[in-house]
Amino acid sequence: MVRSLRRGLLILMLIALMPLFVLPTRAANQLPPGKVGPGDVYLALGDSLATGTEAAANDDGLPGYPDLLFASLRQINPAITFTNLGVGSGETSSSFIVTAIVTETSQLDRAVTFITTERAAGRVVSPVTLSIGGNDAVAVVRPGSTTNVDQALTLFRANLIKILDDLVAALTVEGQRTGDLLIMNYYNPYPGLYDQPGYQLVLPANPDIELPRFNAIIEEEAVSRGIAVVDVFTPFQGREAELIFVMRPYPPFPPNLDDFDFHPREAGHRVIADHFFLTSGYRLTAFLPLVAQ
Repeated sequence: MVRSLRRGLLILMLIALMPLFVLPTRAANQLPPGKVGPGDVYLALGDSLATGTEAAANDDGLPGYPDLLFASLRQINPAITFTNLGVGSGETSSSFIVTAIVTETSQLDRAVTFITTERAAGRVVSPVTLSIGGNDAVAVVRPGSTTNVDQALTLFRANLIKILDDLVAALTVEGQRTGDLLIMNYYNPYPGLYDQPGYQLVLPANPDIELPRFNAIIEEEAVSRGIAVVDVFTPFQGREAELIFVMRPYPPFPPNLDDFDFHPREAGHRVIADHFFLTSGYRLTAFLPLVAQ
């Protein structure tokens, strides 16, 4: 009787502890209904943030946030593969759609073709991550720029509509999304710069005012299409010295433009990757943020 009771208690303890040792599985870590979760292929799209490219003076040779995100996705689906179509040479929303060289295809065309081809081969492309618009935004506040802010915003919205509509169409079959699409907003690399002595003479616009307007467009157009927006703007606030290459405190006027490389450091890429994963809704048995690893 006592032996049977002990055996029963041992079995109950083992059952209680089982969740601690169960590895994450694709089926058990789906997003809420209507979401796909990690599929056979993770596709990264975007600008230099997606490729990890940085200005020559600061290039650390490390990969961008998609590589870090891929490592987390593999913990859910070890068989998932990774394709990065990002372009690191100043990709804007305009060049994303139409390249200047007629013999090449745009990143958008390559992405749509890739998704379609993979589906025909029986593979699920999910998630698809996108970082685009950072170069559009920085162009309106870069010293010496003559770009009209309102015109730049209008063009960016039109381009983003085209990009998101084409990607959603490529990821939709018979009214159902076949892959998850996530787009990030952007941090402000130059908070308070416009208020520094002398900088108003060279800055065509105030970054604190104009850059959030680009993020507002990303939010509006993405949400209206059921696309998840990864908030990168907020976690970068107050941590610019740690996460971005821009010199802190700002150098005195006149500036050396080499000191204003707006790309994220390795720690910044880790923050971006973490927020893509958290926004995706994917679940691990235990998620340890990359910034803590």
